[in-house]
Amino acid sequence: MINSREEQIMLEEAARLQLQLQGETDNHQIRLAVQNGMERGKSGSKRIALMKGSFYGLAAAAVVAFVLFIIPVWHAGQQTPVDTGPVDWGVLEPFREFNSYDINAPTFESAVRNDYVQLLDNGVEVDGYLITLNAVTADENRIVLLYTAETSNDQEIYGFSSSRMLDVQTESWLNRTGGIGAHAKINGEDNYHKYYGKSEFELDRSRPFPEQLEADFLIASVDPGKMDDPKTGTIMADIHYSPRIKLAIKLDQRFKEMKTEVIYPNKEFQIEGHEVVLSRVEMSPLMIKVRYELKNEEDYEWEVRQKVFEYFSGMVTARSGAGTVQLPMGIGAGLADGYEHIFSSNQLDDPDSLVLEIKAGQGIGVSVNQFELLE
Repeated sequence: MINSREEQIMLEEAARLQLQLQGETDNHQIRLAVQNGMERGKSGSKRIALMKGSFYGLAAAAVVAFVLFIIPVWHAGQQTPVDTGPVDWGVLEPFREFNSYDINAPTFESAVRNDYVQLLDNGVEVDGYLITLNAVTADENRIVLLYTAETSNDQEIYGFSSSRMLDVQTESWLNRTGGIGAHAKINGEDNYHKYYGKSEFELDRSRPFPEQLEADFLIASVDPGKMDDPKTGTIMADIHYSPRIKLAIKLDQRFKEMKTEVIYPNKEFQIEGHEVVLSRVEMSPLMIKVRYELKNEEDYEWEVRQKVFEYFSGMVTARSGAGTVQLPMGIGAGLADGYEHIFSSNQLDDPDSLVLEIKAGQGIGVSVNQFELLE
């Protein structure tokens, strides 16, 4: 059962639900629902993040249950595999198939291919729960961390209840923007005593690049046999929690040398009869961020922005002599005067062409616009 200390921890973390939602699942319908809720609740904000807001009206206990019991089911079966190719992952080989189910798989694959990964092997065991940090990669905008959880035979891992990252120098928590988790396999079957995790955290490049980080985890587990019980996932009393497990990371400072390229295409196109401008693109090894602005100030009202972007999606295609790589959108955000998409990146591969494709509308009314970002 949850004791009072653990319950208090989980209630405090309910306010971080938006990070859990984006971090543990890449379900399009969930992201859209959160987008709509946040737009309605904070239409006057300068920047409206999709992974915030619409679930805040839930009671704290319901939020905790939602995070712990629904999310592990989603991320286990609703990802679309991405072909990561024949690259040798070395000691990270166990993460290869696991990574392929992440929407940002091309980014980490590119980092491995270009030796842009810092191997860690830092482990801590507390009360029968063992966490090992396996690897990290970073640039000015993002940190990606790989880690493993293990338990003894008296507990089976349900999943990570939370994974956080502290910038030790500034004593500030980094915003968790994505991730995925899955059990290890033994002869094709889930090993409930070993669980792989991957988390992505946002960096603000206007601030000093972090030197010392502290990863912070909370593991949810159940008694042996409960993972195969169809009722597990609805009964709070079945869930146990590890203590908070903290591990230090000294981040390789070579990562801060990879600067972000910023371009201003100023390309105009139409969505639902409204003028939109592809105004700004930021490109770094781990992220491509694209900003669109509504050209006319009278279109800034929430109702108009909702109409313009309701069926708005994007994809970036990277082409080089080695072939073509699709870089899907991981996160979208509404802005006071437009919209923002964040895509995977393979900039380390030095692509010859980077094409942004924007689709708007539905059915026979779909419009497609393409823009070359490397002109």
